[in-house]
Amino acid sequence: MALIPEYRSLPNTTLAAYFVGAYVLYRIIFSIYLIFFHPLAKFPGPKTWAVSRIPWARRVIKGDIWQVLDQLHLQYGPVVRIAPDEITTISPDAWKDLYVTRPLLPKDPYSQTPPLNGAHSLFTAADDTHKRIRGAIVNAFSDKALRNQSPIIEHHATRLIERIHREKVKSPNGIINLQKLFGYATFDTITDLSFGESFDGLEGDKTGQENSMIQNFFFHAKFSTIRNCLTRFAPLDIFLGLFLLGKTRASRTRNWKNAVDKIERRLAKGDVRDDFLTPVVGRIDETGRKGITSKELTTNGLAFVIADCQLSTVALATATYFLLREPKQWKRLAEEVRGRFVKGEEITVQSTQGMVYLEAVINETLRIRHPTPISLPRVLPKEGRVVGGVFVPGNTVVGINLQNIQTSPTLWVEPEVFHPERFLPKTDERYEERFEGDVKEAFMPFSTGVRNCIGSKVFLAQARVFLARLVWTFDLEMQGGQEDWLDQKAFLVFEPKPLFVKPTSR
Repeated sequence: MALIPEYRSLPNTTLAAYFVGAYVLYRIIFSIYLIFFHPLAKFPGPKTWAVSRIPWARRVIKGDIWQVLDQLHLQYGPVVRIAPDEITTISPDAWKDLYVTRPLLPKDPYSQTPPLNGAHSLFTAADDTHKRIRGAIVNAFSDKALRNQSPIIEHHATRLIERIHREKVKSPNGIINLQKLFGYATFDTITDLSFGESFDGLEGDKTGQENSMIQNFFFHAKFSTIRNCLTRFAPLDIFLGLFLLGKTRASRTRNWKNAVDKIERRLAKGDVRDDFLTPVVGRIDETGRKGITSKELTTNGLAFVIADCQLSTVALATATYFLLREPKQWKRLAEEVRGRFVKGEEITVQSTQGMVYLEAVINETLRIRHPTPISLPRVLPKEGRVVGGVFVPGNTVVGINLQNIQTSPTLWVEPEVFHPERFLPKTDERYEERFEGDVKEAFMPFSTGVRNCIGSKVFLAQARVFLARLVWTFDLEMQGGQEDWLDQKAFLVFEPKPLFVKPTSR
């Protein structure tokens, strides 16, 4: 035993070397296990990603994870291992396997940002709570409710056109930032619907509060992405989590207070107008057993505002960018819109239904550049599950990245080219037979199952009216120097760049 020195007699540097050496040996052995013997070892992917979360986290924090996943799918195929315990798939069958098949799979807890007030929204609630909340508010998003709410959407579309006219006159060279105005318009619309009153950003951004709040929404998306990423790395998550929370708590609290004040004023008026709150007024139940609590109502109202403002702003700016880059598509949309309406005021939520090319433009925008290029991860049960025709072991995190599955060359013809024609009915003379090779089952821009996007109809209605009014009223010229406009970081949503155009009234 004397040949083995007692650790207490060893110099500190030697002890440190032993510990470092032992840890390195452990990592080597564990890495060999993860690569060759782990239950996920059969799935292809980069070896460095299989042994550590760090490569994945690095790309998430850089805001280009969706681009890297695109490259990995091209290299390794439809199913790729992207972490020791996670795979990503672009199999269209996986939509049903992950989000529809019972029993429903829980969301990956690391992908959820805890609510500020402890009350969950539809985005973060567990299944039972989600079912209760959705049942309480679902009538606010029905076809009947949308018909009643349509004057609000149309009112703000009119104000958007008026603001574009004012900006054009005010600008020395007639050039405006259309992306910013889309942000104001969608923010005004969704706050009017969710809170019962608009922030009136289109009236001229009098206080600067509106623009500040919109910028905060995109910053919070970045904060949430990084925060959720860091929760996997204890104790780093504690230090950086507190730092990030400190940086954002003031603005989050301010947004929360604004939402509370506006909703309380709206509820005090009762059933006086048609908005999201009208069908919900009688469903408030502070016990949380039925209906929805006041805190949950505020949380969900703010969640709807953030989600719609971000998604609609990005989608409208992106659609306009592609239309101006592709004159053939702009001409076809203009012909449909201008040939159907005599006056801009005729363009409504109802009158734009069935406009096949307008709807195709919106669908193609959501396909080629989904505003939220994120994965929707679920955790498999311990017994595992078949996902996309492949058995995946239990406790694995599995997700479908919305951008990857909708731009894969294995599923789409010319996936990186803007072709609204692919979404036209086959009986339409503008439809091209080459797009019969598209796997349309892969196109689920609002997800599927009981947790799909509850506000999809409102989003589509708003997009139809705003785009149609814009195209009916103006000819647009995109300014030079914006060839790299699509080079954007993504944190939950793409961070939009200014879109400079020169509008000319028809």
